[in-house]
Amino acid sequence: MKVLQLTVHLFPNVGGVETHLKDLIDSLVKKDWKVFVLAYQPLSTKTLWRIFEQGRGVSILRIPWLRGFFERLVYYPILEFIYLVPGLLILTPLILLFSRPDVIHAHGLSAAVSAVFWGKIFRIRTIISLHSLYTFPKNGLYHDFIKTLLKNADFVLSLSKKSNEEVKSLGLEKEKTGVFTYWIDLAKFIKVKNAKKKLGWENQFVVLFVGRLIKEKGLEILLESARVWDKNIKLAIIGAGPMEDEILRKTDRIKQVQFLGKADQPDLPLYYSAADCVVVPSISEEGFGRVIIESLACGTPVVASNKGAIPEAMNETVGRFIEVTPEGIKNTVEYLYKNPKKLLRLSKNARSFVERRYSEDNVEAIIETYTM
Repeated sequence: MKVLQLTVHLFPNVGGVETHLKDLIDSLVKKDWKVFVLAYQPLSTKTLWRIFEQGRGVSILRIPWLRGFFERLVYYPILEFIYLVPGLLILTPLILLFSRPDVIHAHGLSAAVSAVFWGKIFRIRTIISLHSLYTFPKNGLYHDFIKTLLKNADFVLSLSKKSNEEVKSLGLEKEKTGVFTYWIDLAKFIKVKNAKKKLGWENQFVVLFVGRLIKEKGLEILLESARVWDKNIKLAIIGAGPMEDEILRKTDRIKQVQFLGKADQPDLPLYYSAADCVVVPSISEEGFGRVIIESLACGTPVVASNKGAIPEAMNETVGRFIEVTPEGIKNTVEYLYKNPKKLLRLSKNARSFVERRYSEDNVEAIIETYTM
């Protein structure tokens, strides 16, 4: 069978949705699906990219688009729609005529507009995946538009129970909504031996941040905490995004902070394994937190805010929830630094926690919606 994936963001852009799409494509190809992906060029990451690429079972077309606007418009849904909808809306019918898919799978609301509109015209089954919490208004034009959009899809998948409740509050039938869960390649995300030695982090307690460099990730608060926590604790930052220049300036002034820039996906297990804990200090309603499960798979406990769906991704058998303030982060990080036995117990729980909940079997919940 054939599926068209519609998305605003795709690798090599950096982010959890992008990594999930790579996993989804790989899993579908393994199961003999033919996959066509229509997306925009990287909009929030400065990186090399190709307009068209093709591999076994998959074809990808990236639309050249204006960069520099995505992060500015994130708080203005109407303007964001105007920016993100047109390219997908114009090209989707051409791809449908060319690839003749059995199902359209849209990721996010902007891609959903094209999927639902053209799905109705071409009479193709349409699935929408929501990767974020949107906090939809209870009434008004935006509320009515989103309600109509989602009701006209054949099925709406949410990344968390909290998101699913948000969708159902719009009046969607329970039978047309469901929850899916990210997964990771457990053969790739695994504890790397001698990781500290390989990175030159021996005899150091290292707190690691991995993610997009945006204010919503709590980076400013994290850096303020690193400035005042125990001088024997090091903070390493991996990521790319609009705050990169600001992060560089600030890390130059804080001796115990190291900015590593963007890391390739195959290198991440090494960094996770070398860290003593990973910190996820999000100040926005996080849709899930993919970094959490990647870190836990490598046996590294996670210190995270309890925003959004993060409490669904982990619990305190494998990490700690924190109040995202400089003092809140400092107290938890220093507690783990001073209590190595407690940290070791969290680490020992981490791998089995991920194996139980985040294997590739999770793809079946998505495939089921394609074929029902």
